[in-house]
Amino acid sequence: MDTLIELRHILHQHPELSGNEKLTNRILNEWVKQTQPDLQIERIGGYGLAAVYKGTQPGKRILIRGDIDALHIPEPNDLPYRSQNQGISHKCGHDGHATILCGLAQWLGEQRPDQGEVVLLFQPAEETGHGAKAILEDPLFEQIKPDVAYGLHNLPGFEKGQIMVREGCFAAASFGLKLCFDGRTAHASQPETGHSPSELLAQLIHFLEKKREQLKAVKPMTTFVITHAILGEETFGVAPGHAEIWLTLRSFDDRNLELMSTEIIEFCLSKAKDYLFDFSFSEHEAFAATNSNVDCVRVIEKAAKNLELSLGHLNEPFRWSEDFGRFGSVCPIGFFGLGSGLDQPALHNPEFDFPDDILETGMMMFWDIIRLELEG
Repeated sequence: MDTLIELRHILHQHPELSGNEKLTNRILNEWVKQTQPDLQIERIGGYGLAAVYKGTQPGKRILIRGDIDALHIPEPNDLPYRSQNQGISHKCGHDGHATILCGLAQWLGEQRPDQGEVVLLFQPAEETGHGAKAILEDPLFEQIKPDVAYGLHNLPGFEKGQIMVREGCFAAASFGLKLCFDGRTAHASQPETGHSPSELLAQLIHFLEKKREQLKAVKPMTTFVITHAILGEETFGVAPGHAEIWLTLRSFDDRNLELMSTEIIEFCLSKAKDYLFDFSFSEHEAFAATNSNVDCVRVIEKAAKNLELSLGHLNEPFRWSEDFGRFGSVCPIGFFGLGSGLDQPALHNPEFDFPDDILETGMMMFWDIIRLELEG
């Protein structure tokens, strides 16, 4: 485990933002190459990496996914392996997730499955929701398209090594929605000669806040938050002609998310028409709900029991989103949480640091899941 811990620290020292994981990709490729996979795809979906280990007999193809990108968060921790990239750090634990897959690569290099295939997928750009989509759309994906796929995420606030599962939705669907209105600017001394969206913006904010209150009664959980609003430019001499509102929409149900988005857009279209504004909208950082297949959950539960690990069941999904959900469009998926400590700072907290002592637990869980899937 010492070499794996050292690898995790190297990854932690060199964090890279979504879509820019060039050095991370190189480090992981060098590590995986030493395990002599039967197929190594060094670049997939951007800076993703896939390694395939084939059994002696044909059978099911199982994909194990780990994410590799970091966040735009400065690191205050005084660690011997603290981030060397200013303003960027691994505050979601993807350095740990990637290291778990590197440990599996070691084991698979030493012992291939008796039958079937194992694909280890190191996924980029999870934080922005772009990575899984890019991989699925990459022509190279046909070479690793799985029959079933599994992933994990470390969970601060849960006992170290505890396995958390939930049938159906484990993590919410979400996306960003940008709403833009354009009229006509004017000199600030003659605002009547322009066409300002200020009144429309006020009405829209009122509508949205009222709508959010109404959504509290909608089940499964469906909501949104206004994250940013713009009216005009940063100047005193120009009456505004442009306005924007940015929203993050979130739901435990993909269909409810679509309905909420449609209602908001239709309201904006109607108001823009009434007030004679040009209107446009765009979606950003879209995540599908991560829905664990019932049979996959049974496999995860059995693996946890075989390993005599503490097993818990979530009463409701997490509100955060997880890019792994997109793989559910091509095969059944199973997702579980791995407790990273009751006193561990929350995900995306500047003080967060993935605990090295749960690396082996994550590896053992995936190893037993692989065995159960390929022998079953």
